[in-house]
Amino acid sequence: MCINILIVDDHKLFRKGLRRILELEPDFRIVGEAGNSVEAMLALGEVSPDVILMDINMPGGNGIEATRRIKARYPEVNILVLTIHDDTEYLFEVVRAGAAGYLLKDVEPLRLCEAIRTVAVGGSVVNPGLGDKLMKEFARLSEEPAATSAPAVAAQQLLSPRELEVLNLMAQGYSNLRIATELFISEKTVKNHVSSILRKLDVKDRTQAVVQGVKLKLVSIK
Repeated sequence: MCINILIVDDHKLFRKGLRRILELEPDFRIVGEAGNSVEAMLALGEVSPDVILMDINMPGGNGIEATRRIKARYPEVNILVLTIHDDTEYLFEVVRAGAAGYLLKDVEPLRLCEAIRTVAVGGSVVNPGLGDKLMKEFARLSEEPAATSAPAVAAQQLLSPRELEVLNLMAQGYSNLRIATELFISEKTVKNHVSSILRKLDVKDRTQAVVQGVKLKLVSIK
């Protein structure tokens, strides 16, 4: 499997260095570079990346808003944010915008390559320190008493038992392939379940589905 990658960052030197590192991987192909969100949208009209590496602070629109616009127009594209911001507030905004991953720019090259492959197949990746904070926040949300039980009951009834199983495994960061192995079903069947979950919960991607699942107490983060 060849993974097509678009690099979006306003620092040309960083883009070039990142490109050199990624081009050493036989399964990676850099299909384009963009220096801001406008250039990114233009590039998406010409190339079809599997993964976008997205910076947050850029002139002419930040990466969070760019992520939101891209996911609205190209929901099949997976976005991995690369930033200097070690801040859960940015992380939560990025998750809400639809990104599948959040890593700091000082990440080791091997870790970055693994993250790209994970995101490309539908998984989620968060920088280790921030991941702990995110899980604690999800856990706090799941423990809070709901203002009303009606939405949770409705969602519980809306999702099938198998879809609830899939959603819980999604919450543990499992890829479609790993979910298929865990539940002894085909990867295609998992993809169908994921699509159904997104539609029923009225969300755009699996990360938002997990957040919504926590809020509705359909899943628990351990």
